[in-house]
Amino acid sequence: MSSLSTENTLSRQTLLVLVGGVLLFVVAGFAAGALGLTTKAAWSAATVLLMAFWWIVQPIPLWATALLPLLLFPMAGLNFRAILGAYFDPVNFLFLGGMLIAACMEQWFLHRRLALGIVSFLGVSPRRIVLGFMLATGFITLWISNTATALLMYPIGLAVLQKFAEQRGADDPDIRRFGAALMLGIAYAASIGGVGTKIGTGPNLILVKQYAAANLGEISFLTWLKIGLPIVILYLPLVWLYLVRVAEPISARDFPGGREAINQARSQQGAMSRGEWVSLCGFLLAAFLWTFRQEMDLGFLRIPGWSAQIPWTWKGVLGDLHATLPAPVVKLLSPSGAESQIALLIGVGLMLVPIRLRPVEFALSRRSARGIAWSMLLVLGGGFAMAEGIQGSGLSDLIAGGLKQLPTIHPLLVLFLVCLLTTALSEVASNVATVSIMLPLVTAMASGLGIHPGSLMFAATLAASFGFMLPAGTPPNAVVFASGYLTVPQMARNGLLVDLGGAALISLVCYWVAPWALRG
Repeated sequence: MSSLSTENTLSRQTLLVLVGGVLLFVVAGFAAGALGLTTKAAWSAATVLLMAFWWIVQPIPLWATALLPLLLFPMAGLNFRAILGAYFDPVNFLFLGGMLIAACMEQWFLHRRLALGIVSFLGVSPRRIVLGFMLATGFITLWISNTATALLMYPIGLAVLQKFAEQRGADDPDIRRFGAALMLGIAYAASIGGVGTKIGTGPNLILVKQYAAANLGEISFLTWLKIGLPIVILYLPLVWLYLVRVAEPISARDFPGGREAINQARSQQGAMSRGEWVSLCGFLLAAFLWTFRQEMDLGFLRIPGWSAQIPWTWKGVLGDLHATLPAPVVKLLSPSGAESQIALLIGVGLMLVPIRLRPVEFALSRRSARGIAWSMLLVLGGGFAMAEGIQGSGLSDLIAGGLKQLPTIHPLLVLFLVCLLTTALSEVASNVATVSIMLPLVTAMASGLGIHPGSLMFAATLAASFGFMLPAGTPPNAVVFASGYLTVPQMARNGLLVDLGGAALISLVCYWVAPWALRG
């Protein structure tokens, strides 16, 4: 009876949020029109407000909210084909290919082998174990999703903690501190590592698309590394030191049974299987082609990009047929879509490479491919469509014009405030939804504040992955909170300083490094 009552209460709450969202949409649309906005701009603003509200409160799945632009933007007078095309942007295909490659690694447990190898190499004192887990997590999440990485490292961490508890008891204060530091380290590293590469997490790809849509150029894999990787390299050891010395002080001495737990987990894997070798080759090939696609000028050495050596283009090969292709396909086959082409060719190719013939088994099974986050493609597309609506309706120009009336603020302070606002929003909303909401706004802000738009866009995107205070702040936070080693006040207290430190570091990197990297 109580269960039925709870379900009814939840359904009533959901209904109230849905109705409240619709009322908010209607009131905002008429209010914006009364303030002098055009019909397109007024109802586009109302649509953005509705999507932001539902993405934060989530009365319906994120992907369902992401479909609203297909209905509401055309009703406001925007071009339906332009909105629909946003869902088929090459960036979505890049994400799809990256997920297929990651699924192949997960299918053969290659990511688990890499993680255990890093942890084993660094040692088994509590402090070194935390460092090892953070480095392993940070490296793996450069390439696969933050959530998947956290789920991978979580049971390995629990196994190590169990070995420790066998020696001194599960309620020992040192073990509790060690468990808290290890779980927080996994969660923090999973999110921090995701900002290091272009494909590390979903928000990164939203930035790539919206940067190009704002006619600012292309963000290559190498360009992203110049901005994102320094943050990972600098912040991971700083957060580790904070965790093991300040937040949850733990011993630097080895504990009995730690090496045994790691070695036991490694021995259970045995020798590398054929599937692991194939997934490793696919992963390394993709990383190589992404990194060295464009020329790399190191000052003392110039490495030519492989794409410049290709004597043909898809437009030349297809001839007259090229002009009849849909706009998203043309974008995919253009030079700027090269990274998406690589991801698709390798991702789909793994589904065609046989591991054994009797019975036939492929490197990436259809079952594993079906298990990837297909709904995330719609969420990404919804963010792209939102940006298309803001720009196509003229709303972005209105925002930029209004910001020109603001008093002059130092660019570094603006970047820091944007990071704080984005981080605060990401504590209660998904990072993909947060970036989808923030990017169109900060892009419009840039010209009014006299700041390089790329710097503001990077600041908002990177900060969206740094919501560390609440279990719901990021999926990795929720994963480790289930361990029982953490309380909400403990997570909030420790996460606050990590949030603030992350906002400061991102601001500095986006102020000093981003303009240089984006010019290159």
